[in-house]
Amino acid sequence: MVRGVVYGGSGYADDTRGIIFGLQSAGVAVQVEPVEFQFDVQELLTIDEREALEVAKHTRVDIAKSILLQNFPAHDFSLSMHAHKRVGRTMYETDSIPDGWTESCEAMDEIWVPSTFNCETFARAGVTPEKLHALPEGVDTTAYHPDVEPLPIPERKGFNFLSVFEWIQRKGPDALLRAYLSEFSPEEDVALVLKAYGRPDPSVDMLPRILYFIEREMGMRIEDAPSIVLLAPGFLRTEDMPRLYAAADAFVLPTRGEGWGRPFMEALACERPVIATRWSGHMDFLHDGICELVACDVMPVPWNIDVELSAGHRAAEPQVEDLRRCMRRVFEKRAEAKAKAVKGREEMQAKWDWNTVVRERWAPEIERLLA
Repeated sequence: MVRGVVYGGSGYADDTRGIIFGLQSAGVAVQVEPVEFQFDVQELLTIDEREALEVAKHTRVDIAKSILLQNFPAHDFSLSMHAHKRVGRTMYETDSIPDGWTESCEAMDEIWVPSTFNCETFARAGVTPEKLHALPEGVDTTAYHPDVEPLPIPERKGFNFLSVFEWIQRKGPDALLRAYLSEFSPEEDVALVLKAYGRPDPSVDMLPRILYFIEREMGMRIEDAPSIVLLAPGFLRTEDMPRLYAAADAFVLPTRGEGWGRPFMEALACERPVIATRWSGHMDFLHDGICELVACDVMPVPWNIDVELSAGHRAAEPQVEDLRRCMRRVFEKRAEAKAKAVKGREEMQAKWDWNTVVRERWAPEIERLLA
């Protein structure tokens, strides 16, 4: 049984659906118990995705002989539910985990985190190392591919950097804007395309934050800034996400920490050059041969952070000057950047497609627990 957030545009929802669809493709019986939304109220999914989830919701397994996989932040694990084996699927993006998470994790038989980074951080925080297993996420390389029809983007330029993120400190919007506004000029044929959504309301307009940063943080007049294209707030439908990557010339996200970093996989599956911070979960699948990695320092997270659970931990601080260098390199050395992206696509297909990940990594672990 899989219990977790299934519907919506959050990272946990994407991860849960990937697990469900991958296990179904591998012939594993999956019973799903959605938490929060009980159906696709935001109309983000395709008809096939909705039908597959309905099948899983109506499937019944013998819980006494099955695995209960709960995919949540660890403080949301239900400790009153029992099965043959209880597995917690969770992740965190700093060098530690929030207060109370260790106790929740210890109550499970095993903890399946996506990355080796989280195996290390959870163990350092007191979770029994033998409980921890790195079970990676994957990407659907048939949906995310370079030949998909690009999404129309108004005001796009000759070269377009894309960034997709929730507007929180961890995603590094300040570092991204500072680097882009410092490195490029309005005379250059370049744009930064932002698909950003607010917290806790994804429909909040991000334009005031961008204007404030340009004028107050950078001390620039709007007319002196290089082009920034802000897409409509809210989540895109799953079938439109590959089209968004296809409309860009490069993907950039100077994150301060990721449990996994799925957007980097999605961009590479679409053969788009990637710029990422050299730290945390995505380093399990990113390397210098397929992307540009930004140097960083690991520093304490501020106490006045927007996600209070991270306060006092340590996370990456991307070096803005190196981010500028990476963006300029991708902009000017396009053939070189494209060659890396082509190799990245090949690796996503060979190693990180959801079907491959489930067959080679998930299925053996499930068989082990059920033996």
